[in-house]
Amino acid sequence: MPPLLIFTGQSGKDYPFMVLPLDGKLPHSAGVYVLTHTTSDQEGQILHHPLRVGSSADLSQLLAEPGIQELRNEKANRVCIRIEEITEQQSQIEQDLKAKYGPQ
Repeated sequence: MPPLLIFTGQSGKDYPFMVLPLDGKLPHSAGVYVLTHTTSDQEGQILHHPLRVGSSADLSQLLAEPGIQELRNEKANRVCIRIEEITEQQSQIEQDLKAKYGPQ
């Protein structure tokens, strides 16, 4: 199982996401994603810097969405995904995270 990363929304609610490399295979599922650029601190701990928060009806098609390839070419190197089949919940999580990490 891929590692998990917790993103906390503006509301204070925690959302666990699976962390995957951008060149990996993404599932044919609906969900919320956070594209990140990773760096490491002086202790070697990996830090994720959110670049874009969004949702998709099919995460396997994420890299074909407008603007994603440009972010990938610049600095995005991980995609954090949360499988969420219910559209209303997708939207709520996406908006909560965008409120904290900025509109994207």
